[in-house]
Amino acid sequence: MAKKTFLTAVLVFISSFMVFSANIGGLSIYSLDEAKNAECAREMLERSDLIVPTFNYQLRTDKPPMHYYFMMVAYKLFGVNEFSARFFSSVFGALTVLVTYLFARRFLGEKVAFLSFIVLVSSLHTALQFHMAVPDPYLIFWINAALFSFFVGFMEKKRLYIYLFYLFMGLGVLTKGPVAVVLPAGIVFLYLFLSRNLTLNSIKFLKPFIGLFIIMAVSLPWYIAVYLKTDGKWVYEFLFKHNIHRFSQPMEGHGGIFLVTFAFVFIGLLPFSIFIFQALKNAWKEKYRPAVMFLLIFAGVYVLFFAISKTKLPNYTVPAYPPLAILIGYFLSRIHLSNIKSLYASVIFYILLTIGVVVGLFIGLKNEPPVSDLAYLSLWFLILTAGGIAGLYFLKKKQFGLSVLSLSVFSVFMSFVFFYIAFPPVDRRNPVMQMLPLIKKESPVRYYRGFNPAFVFYLRKHIKPLTKNQLQPFLLSDRQVYILTRKKALKDFEGLENAYLLKVVKDLFERRSSALVSNRKE
Repeated sequence: MAKKTFLTAVLVFISSFMVFSANIGGLSIYSLDEAKNAECAREMLERSDLIVPTFNYQLRTDKPPMHYYFMMVAYKLFGVNEFSARFFSSVFGALTVLVTYLFARRFLGEKVAFLSFIVLVSSLHTALQFHMAVPDPYLIFWINAALFSFFVGFMEKKRLYIYLFYLFMGLGVLTKGPVAVVLPAGIVFLYLFLSRNLTLNSIKFLKPFIGLFIIMAVSLPWYIAVYLKTDGKWVYEFLFKHNIHRFSQPMEGHGGIFLVTFAFVFIGLLPFSIFIFQALKNAWKEKYRPAVMFLLIFAGVYVLFFAISKTKLPNYTVPAYPPLAILIGYFLSRIHLSNIKSLYASVIFYILLTIGVVVGLFIGLKNEPPVSDLAYLSLWFLILTAGGIAGLYFLKKKQFGLSVLSLSVFSVFMSFVFFYIAFPPVDRRNPVMQMLPLIKKESPVRYYRGFNPAFVFYLRKHIKPLTKNQLQPFLLSDRQVYILTRKKALKDFEGLENAYLLKVVKDLFERRSSALVSNRKE
């Protein structure tokens, strides 16, 4: 790698990491997924156990352990805290942008590579995804690194990259299961078929049996170990409940119509997704270019697969963001060949959309009791509107480069404002942050009919359940004790001796409310 390319790659990585790690230590571990993943890694570290994942000291079958391992390393380096839980998510986010940049540069040129980088780091949803202590940031990297490695190896006949393709898929299986092989394999098959490369010589070059061995050598030992240590329970529940059932049935209320997935992608890649239709049209015209065809298939398979899936979440399609970012960057790099006026409608739509976002956020916050007084924070999102207005101004001046730069700079600035200024006051109003100061860590804590998982992460103890018949004996303890519960369950405390309600806080943007009961008033 030439010195200039190396320095540019370092700059791409560092700047991406700065965006994706903004205030990762200053925001609470509150969401259900973050809390369970962060606590699971902490418990595994506490037990020095690399095999069996647990949450609240009970078997957790949701995900394989790769992200737990990275969190455990961070806990050892930086201590158990929010920063550590999220650190490697940000690192893998920056690595994802880096491999996207390097791939685009290799096959479509420096300008496309730089614009692809701009598209990715400008996306607030991308920044949000790589801020979270969940397995998705790791999977997103493995998927993109695998498929980009395949294309480099196949096009340049470099078998080392083919082996990397299998290695990254194996690591993906250790991160989120069979999906890390099923979708990449489908993408590769479809590309070979449509590009008329599905030949015996191609199959021989890809060494599929060696590839299968690599994937199994990387991932199978842990699956065998967890099968043996849990009498098969982990493997059975993971494969059937969290894979087959999740695809065939909506889980945890995350369903929706076919078009929802496309909306997720469009919103997730803002601001530059306003050009996605022009970009896809341009790519379709130039699908004779192998890299363009490959990127179209890559993005198309991912989006269509999760559009068909019964369970729909915005994070499912994020692995498609890098190929889409390259296609958008490819379009933007060639825009001088088109009439700039054709882009006016897209930018005007973006301006109106961002105004709608501000209005929607204001109404949403105003109607959420715990944060209704913070509705003014929605006005920060006018930064995006300002970026759109600046972009439109430069379009009219036919200064297309400055127009793109305006959309990007204002959006990146919005990311920093969001993580450092706009979101922290809202975050501090969540029930976990409101109730933790009331709980003495050395005192026994139990839960009754549900509680927020983040309490386990912050209290760092096993929070055992209570039955209705156990409430009174527990409250009659000589020591101060606490019971975490839900507001709707408070009726079961009526008439109980020493039952004092310390606090009730509505869970942010949810229908339920959390409650804290103790046997003492303070």
